[in-house]
Amino acid sequence: MLAEIARCGVEGVADVESAGVLGVVAGPVRAELGRHVDAVVVLGGDGTFLSVARGCPASTPVAGINMGTLGFLTEHNQEQAFAFLDQLLAGNVAVERRDRLEVVVGDGAGRQQFLVLNDVVINKAALARILTINVEVNGEFLSRYHADGLIIATPTGSTAYNLSAGGPIVHPALSAMLITPICSHTLTNRPLVVPLEWRLRVWVGAGDEEVYLTLDGQHGLPIGAGDRVEVGKAAEPLSLIRGPMAGFFSILHQKLKWGEREG
Repeated sequence: MLAEIARCGVEGVADVESAGVLGVVAGPVRAELGRHVDAVVVLGGDGTFLSVARGCPASTPVAGINMGTLGFLTEHNQEQAFAFLDQLLAGNVAVERRDRLEVVVGDGAGRQQFLVLNDVVINKAALARILTINVEVNGEFLSRYHADGLIIATPTGSTAYNLSAGGPIVHPALSAMLITPICSHTLTNRPLVVPLEWRLRVWVGAGDEEVYLTLDGQHGLPIGAGDRVEVGKAAEPLSLIRGPMAGFFSILHQKLKWGEREG
């Protein structure tokens, strides 16, 4: 791919991790790559895409070439990679805004802040008991979930862990947050969709041990009863490069293997 980029008269940069495998001069670390280039092309699966997208500002568009399995984010297939590159350099692509979440954990000196494209997951360790998870929406108490965990997802992340947990598929053009309990022990606790502009405040019950907060399946940290997790709309979206013929419903049809059109 770097050779093809050079053939087109464009300077290619590889992140440190990739450069070591390719045997080329190393550029920035992966999480910072998007701040040093005009556009990013990711070769890999959705996990690789997420590891790069985390550090990309809205001004740097990102495209994914699928080298994995499902590939909702890395939608361009590897057989068409060079043709797609020609389309990208010719400007024959669309750039779609994908909302991200800002996640704040704790306060004061221990305050940590993260940017998330897909989902925020509160989950128990393998042998931990059922969790008690409290959720406020815009300062109003929503529910005390007794469950294996809780997923807070964007529409982009609605086809990831949220879908496996029984949450709805939401079109990425909508500005929304999805709140989906994982194996809730109260059958009336159902997935909920709220406006993205609202803010969520989440904390686990006292006595819950080995609870983890996982961000985009990439970064995790333990949380305790004294920790508050606040989730809201991030200031900067991700700019996702789409092919000229790409469509959300055609991707769903292809990736989820929905029935063929009749008539």
